[in-house]
Amino acid sequence: MRKERKNKKPKTVYLEDKGETIYSMAALSGMTPEELDEFDRKKKNRIQATGKERWAMITAAIQVYGLLLLITVGAFALAGILMYFLLK
Repeated sequence: MRKERKNKKPKTVYLEDKGETIYSMAALSGMTPEELDEFDRKKKNRIQATGKERWAMITAAIQVYGLLLLITVGAFALAGILMYFLLK
């Protein structure tokens, strides 16, 4: 009888290409596969708004954030005016 070698190299088996993805390509878009799944799930559950509803949302956002923007710009203007007169 013949003895088997312990250091015998395993035979390489090549699989046929079936066109399946072996690794997720989600990382190419800058997301992990889990983030991409969550993004797709959120995209499916989006609220569909009509044109009037969309413009109402935009108008409300402008009213809220526009006021904050005006307050911020006004505070910087006031600080600039005070610095001008105090350093003059």
